[in-house]
Amino acid sequence: MLNSMAFLKYSKSERWIAALLLPPFAIIANILLFGSKYFQSLSGFLTATLITLAVIFLVYVSCGMVAVIFLHKYPKYSQTFKRIGFSLLAYILMMTAGISLLFWGYDYLGFMGFTMNYTNFFWTLMVGLACNLLATSFNEGATFYEKWRVLVDEAEQLKKENLQSQLEGLKGQVNPHFLFNSLNSLSSLISEDPGKAEKFLDEMSKVYRYMLRTNEDGLTTLETELQFIHSYFHLLKTRYGDGLDMELKVDEKLLHYLIPPLTLQILVENAVKHNMILRDSPLVIQLLTTNSRKLIVTNNLQRKNRMVFSNKVGLNNIHNKYRLMKQEEILIRDDGKEFSVIVPLIQP
Repeated sequence: MLNSMAFLKYSKSERWIAALLLPPFAIIANILLFGSKYFQSLSGFLTATLITLAVIFLVYVSCGMVAVIFLHKYPKYSQTFKRIGFSLLAYILMMTAGISLLFWGYDYLGFMGFTMNYTNFFWTLMVGLACNLLATSFNEGATFYEKWRVLVDEAEQLKKENLQSQLEGLKGQVNPHFLFNSLNSLSSLISEDPGKAEKFLDEMSKVYRYMLRTNEDGLTTLETELQFIHSYFHLLKTRYGDGLDMELKVDEKLLHYLIPPLTLQILVENAVKHNMILRDSPLVIQLLTTNSRKLIVTNNLQRKNRMVFSNKVGLNNIHNKYRLMKQEEILIRDDGKEFSVIVPLIQP
């Protein structure tokens, strides 16, 4: 795990922040280390600068790795101050170790006549900590901006997915084939049973009203979605009669949980589209919840003899919504006898 983290960046601006802060700090540290001797010869100046810069760069990279570890350990916004606090403590320890290495190392080697000076050590440490705070502030700001941009992009993508879901739902219901069958069913009911015709028209209006307003919110309650699917299924049941059935086994405790709008319509429509609907062998669609707060939409498989074109927009749409909302993915199971889609319910 740590090896994979080492290749991750604190922020995308990390290298630019290093280029901005490390060279000036290396020069200031060397002035405090060597005083005027630092500028007496070009070779001494370059050697001291490169050595000090290498040690400081090593400290900076180590701090970046620690930052990535804490970003993974405390990823929530509410944990920001805790994460930064622990990170700064680690940065201070590493900065102290790096500066100590420079002072004691130069003292041991006697490089450019250097001897240990604790006053200069203290001030070098203070400058190092100040630069560390600056680097942390810049990196935190850059990281915050990058996360904000990702959230904005994902929110925009989720909005597009909701619009796509709404569009696909409406396209399925206003195409001539569906309208012809619905109006034909309504026409037959008007003459045969005016009461049923009125009920059919009422359910039909509920279906279109729900579809037209689904983009107002990214999520809806399971209870609201089930009310809609009841109206939608009423239209299908009127058309197919005994060839189609639906069973509900939903825990009432989960009715307030959330789900993307039109999820059930997409799954029910998918089942009707790809399977034969026969009076003596009805297509049964089951909607049931589990103890693990998931909704399973399943149907018996009796695939149509002819291939039905499918661009899989519906299932992809549901998958993309859950991905963009950082939720658990949907699962699809096909054992040859039943086709099931397992949809996680989102806690409000």
